[in-house]
Amino acid sequence: MLNKKRILLTLLVAGCLAASGCAANEEEATLATVEPNIVTGTVECKEVYIRAKIPGYLMEIPVEEGQEIAKGDLLFSSDQRDILVKQTQATGTVNAAKAVKEKAEANVALLEGEYAKYQELFEMEAIAQDTMDKLTTQLDAARLDVQAATSQYEAAQGVVAEVNLNLSQTAQYAPCNGTVTMVSSSVGELVGSGTTIITLTDYDDRWINANVDEYEVGKLKIGQTVPLTSKTYPDTVFSGTIVNVSKNPDFAIKKSTNELNDQDVVTYKVKIALSGEEDIMLYPGMLVSVNLDEVGEAQ
Repeated sequence: MLNKKRILLTLLVAGCLAASGCAANEEEATLATVEPNIVTGTVECKEVYIRAKIPGYLMEIPVEEGQEIAKGDLLFSSDQRDILVKQTQATGTVNAAKAVKEKAEANVALLEGEYAKYQELFEMEAIAQDTMDKLTTQLDAARLDVQAATSQYEAAQGVVAEVNLNLSQTAQYAPCNGTVTMVSSSVGELVGSGTTIITLTDYDDRWINANVDEYEVGKLKIGQTVPLTSKTYPDTVFSGTIVNVSKNPDFAIKKSTNELNDQDVVTYKVKIALSGEEDIMLYPGMLVSVNLDEVGEAQ
């Protein structure tokens, strides 16, 4: 009898434990279903690389790293002497070509006047056909000389325009407001065309790049607002606005396996612009959490 009671008690305890385990599993499943749908994004800013457009020695760099500058401020300038010499040479070539062109045009005008007079005499049969043929040949050749001289003059003007453009590019100015975040060269250094001299960062033009998987990206629309949080400022909720949802896949976040017979899950890049009204700065490279469950209506 005692053994039966013990067996019964053991079954009751096992049943309670099983029921408790099931309840715990159900509770864990419930908690898992209510976890927020959060993706991680990276803060990025507009960066402008100011490069040397022509080779030469750097003469002036009136800015330094960390300096706030305004659009139109001088960033650097390079030596102009070689270009000024070329400008003088090109200007002389233009003047010479212009003189040749004007001389050729004057010769055509003279021959056209003679041709008109000889044409009247020819119609009166006062001169022979050979004379008219020679005059016609001379006039045609003179007109060809004008065309050649005009082409040379225009080519010389092109050289002058190119030299003047190079001269204007010896000084580079800020294309926008921003902060000088890097000065890559020094005064007196010989730099080649395309060398980055100044890196300018516009911290007012900030955005978040987040990779959203294909199951969620279809729910997002341009103009929707999203809450953003950062570990750097755990007590602050930032506001962002979706400005672009890429239609091209970025990369796979889940690779299929032969055992599971699944397909890759790809992500799409979503660009979220920051409001720019936040007092706390989110710096480029910081990671930000994007809560997709609290996306607002498109504005």
